[in-house]
Amino acid sequence: GLIYRELGNYPQAIILYQQGLAIHQRLKNRAGEAASLNNIGLTYHERGEYAEALTFYQQALGIHREIGNRESEGRTLNNLGELYRQLGQYSQALVLYNQALEVVKTTSDRGNIGNTLHNIGLLYESQRNYPEALNFYQQSFSIRKEIGDKAGEGITLNNMGLVYNQLGNQSQALESLQQALAIFKQLGNRVNIGNTLDSIGTVYKSLGQYSPALESYQQALAILREIGSREIERVTLSNIGSVLEKQNQPELAIVFYKQ
Repeated sequence: GLIYRELGNYPQAIILYQQGLAIHQRLKNRAGEAASLNNIGLTYHERGEYAEALTFYQQALGIHREIGNRESEGRTLNNLGELYRQLGQYSQALVLYNQALEVVKTTSDRGNIGNTLHNIGLLYESQRNYPEALNFYQQSFSIRKEIGDKAGEGITLNNMGLVYNQLGNQSQALESLQQALAIFKQLGNRVNIGNTLDSIGTVYKSLGQYSPALESYQQALAILREIGSREIERVTLSNIGSVLEKQNQPELAIVFYKQ
């Protein structure tokens, strides 16, 4: 189920997760049942079917609480918080993230604490409360660095870079993003290399340095096309179009906007 979900084959992932769920229910394995329900919820969540995702997350949460599985309860609360954040229901998302943080702090799972702090940072960034976002990202980064979560470290550095850019601190933004890029290159994580190159382009665009901005965006575009990451590719194409407009090349900009 996990493999099919990561490949984006959501219908097949759901079929396999449902089969796993039936087996766990037959064996009366409550922890396994809750894990399957959470995974079905995640799959619907990634498909953008939020009502279905919510139903499965809530079922999973009920079982986690019933059997006292605090780590899994924290993860499912995080998933629920993310769902409400994506729906733009920020106050409800914050309630859930704070519940998740209270729960995970009672466990030894430092990674889960780091994830929750990052998610709260993301929520404040969505609300354009950049100082508060930075505060939570810095807390998350400290934990991720402490436990050696290199991928998490890189993701938080990327987000910190974008927040520094919004706060007008472009030199700190570029420093954070270059650190993130170095980590993703070390890990060979192509999606995040592309995403971070796009972020670097955005900082150069903010500085009015359109040539290095375009160079970063084009490097990002090449990688994102190679790996088939369509969602981020669309963002990068739009960013290239906006730089070309700034350079008084409207005809060429339209070519990229249309893609």
